[in-house]
Amino acid sequence: MSRATALTPDRIAEAALRVGDRDGPPAMSMRRIAAELRCDPMALYRHFADREALLDAVADLAMADVPEPDPAAAWDARLRVLVTAVRDAALRHPGIAGHVASRPPLGAHGRRLGAVMLAALTEAGLPPAKAVQSMQALIAYAAAALAMAVAAGTRDERWHQVSEVFAALPGAPPGAQLHVVGSADQFAFGLRLLLNGIRAEAGLMTGEAGATPGAQ
Repeated sequence: MSRATALTPDRIAEAALRVGDRDGPPAMSMRRIAAELRCDPMALYRHFADREALLDAVADLAMADVPEPDPAAAWDARLRVLVTAVRDAALRHPGIAGHVASRPPLGAHGRRLGAVMLAALTEAGLPPAKAVQSMQALIAYAAAALAMAVAAGTRDERWHQVSEVFAALPGAPPGAQLHVVGSADQFAFGLRLLLNGIRAEAGLMTGEAGATPGAQ
């Protein structure tokens, strides 16, 4: 049996993830992935309609090792652990991290993590529509923060320029306290703000549910 006939979607995605881990985003082409598998590039199209579909599968595979948080933990602690773990998992795979940021995974692993997220938001006291909207906001934040992490990194010249502007604002602290764009510290701070907002929204929903009909 030839290597090409032994191809499966899982095997192709695993090979693509290896290529990206080793050689970075520029290597995530059909030709390079086919070379890793020692097959003709056209053989990949029998399993994936196009390159984007393949990268979607690779992005989902990158989420395979994201553990589910302790179900006994508080809802906000579960979300903090989960969303942070998703970011960390994506950054462990530099070849696909940018794709994860632009197209959050919808495969088996993405759905698994989405179910955990939705359950936590429901436990927070949000009605179904608000829980889904809150999940969408969390995913959007995580995606944007991941995109910044991929492109960012250090206190470069731009960071110094921005910090000088902030330091000059009335009542502002020294610019050195400005987070590095895309850093873990910036991500954790923003996630905390978002979770506090969700907690406040859930409190509003609880208050509305307990209000006396006709009360102002």
